[in-house]
Amino acid sequence: MSPVSAEAWADVAAPGTDPALLAATVERLRRVGPAALGRVVRERADAAPAASPTELLRAVVPPVLPAGTGDAEGWRRLGVRVALAGDPSYPARLAAGWPHAGGPPLLAVRGPLPLPAGPAVAIVGARRATSYGTGVAAWLAEAAAAAGATVVSGGAVGIDAAAHGAAVDAGTIVVLGCGHDVGYPRPHATAGGLFARILDHGGWLVSEHLPGAPPVAHHVRARNRIVAALADVVVVVEGSDRSGALVTAGEAAQAGVPVLAVPGDVRRPGSAAPHLLLREGAAPCTSPDDLLAALSLVAPADGAPAAASSTLPAEVHAALVRAWPRPLRLDVLAEHAGVPAGRLLALVTRAHIAGELAEGADGVRLTRAP
Repeated sequence: MSPVSAEAWADVAAPGTDPALLAATVERLRRVGPAALGRVVRERADAAPAASPTELLRAVVPPVLPAGTGDAEGWRRLGVRVALAGDPSYPARLAAGWPHAGGPPLLAVRGPLPLPAGPAVAIVGARRATSYGTGVAAWLAEAAAAAGATVVSGGAVGIDAAAHGAAVDAGTIVVLGCGHDVGYPRPHATAGGLFARILDHGGWLVSEHLPGAPPVAHHVRARNRIVAALADVVVVVEGSDRSGALVTAGEAAQAGVPVLAVPGDVRRPGSAAPHLLLREGAAPCTSPDDLLAALSLVAPADGAPAAASSTLPAEVHAALVRAWPRPLRLDVLAEHAGVPAGRLLALVTRAHIAGELAEGADGVRLTRAP
């Protein structure tokens, strides 16, 4: 492979990644896709079990580089760096057991390299989440981040977004089910959206896909194996009996990663996934203490800096604390707090602008655990 023909790839190759081999791997991926390339590499690994990941890739990619550099340009415009399996910047969690464990041939990363190697938890669940579910996801994610764990999820709306949002200040990892340049989900990928906030705070967006790869169902579901592989513990908060969160849990269980499930309302369809997992032996997660114990972490000492004072009157804040993590309808909150509805609406609007309250169809709740 000519190093001259690989010059266009130097800007996107992660430290320790050979630009020529990266370009050749991308060319093969363009032709056959990640799943097919993974099968070919596994067959080669079976025939040569002592071969390194780099040797395996060199054996299955084309020896001559293509003339096009569109993929490199697409990644370069977004500041993406790409590492191949076995390279120094490729996450060790994904490299373990490669290629048979299912790690992708390459990982395209927006954010600082390398990815964090410390404790990590995947918090996953339904897109059509309840306010209770998003409240619990945020509660768990905030506690895990405060204790030093990295929160991983799939970047979807609902439970994923609640977990990422609560951990954004500490740095959180989003595993995309599409190319970096696709802009999906749209609410998160727009200017000033969740993904921009994650990157601004030193977090990461990662993808196994080439630029332009769409968020089709098999791409989105396949990313769940990466979510599971990047975590020491997986927590399922909500989901139907066909939820992708069950795929993540299954991948985790197969790899020996502990799976926790948050009990929910037995009458709600979104409780089906966690309740199924509980019946199958998953440990219940009823508070951050359960999660931190599974991660072998402890909560910060009581001497940690206190949270900022509330923008809400004491009686309103107290009512929301008692309800946490469930939301309260405004009429119920007004009754519990003894505040007139008109004044409460103004207070809630101000608190929402300040980021203290989250609003949903079920009412309002504190964005952070009390």
